[in-house]
Amino acid sequence: MDVGVFITSFAFSLLELTEAGAIAAIYHNIHKSKLPFIYAIAGVALVLIPTFTIGRLIYLVPINYVLLASSVILFYFGYRLLRSARRSFKHLIRAREEKEEGLSVVFAVSAVEGLEAALVLLALLPQSYYSTLLGTVLAAIVTTVLTGTLKSQVGRIRVPQLKFVLSALLFSLGTLWIGEVALGLDEIFLIPFLFAYLGFNYVMVKL
Repeated sequence: MDVGVFITSFAFSLLELTEAGAIAAIYHNIHKSKLPFIYAIAGVALVLIPTFTIGRLIYLVPINYVLLASSVILFYFGYRLLRSARRSFKHLIRAREEKEEGLSVVFAVSAVEGLEAALVLLALLPQSYYSTLLGTVLAAIVTTVLTGTLKSQVGRIRVPQLKFVLSALLFSLGTLWIGEVALGLDEIFLIPFLFAYLGFNYVMVKL
């Protein structure tokens, strides 16, 4: 198993699925039924099931090209996560309006969260399909348990901090893959890269 791919898959899937679960929990309190959770699962499944079926065809592409393209994707999402975390820490994001907008909103938001996860997972699949799948499945199980048992608390998960760390992880993995293609770097370099990017993200958030 590729530990780096597993951790990234688990962390990113947990982030996106937790956001979908939080939306479902909010609407559960409004509708007083399990329908929001059903719609959330349907929205996520609509995206992730094709990701792990059709997405396997990416193996047909030479691995070095895939690594370089995947690195670009990881850097892009790492930047987006860092920007979002920075805005949250600086209180530049307006609070979500908690008004009832219907079950279609739960489905749409969950599908979007699934899509954001899928774009990163597609970048991880060529490295290790089963590590990516295992990380995603474990994240789904953890999210389901947390959402089911902590309906009122799940919306309080400190997402900005999670985005901060996950951004550093995506930057680190992207750098490692470029290093593998260009210099033949080993997986052990992931740890120092992670600490370096955590420092970089801290500086960027403070600016």
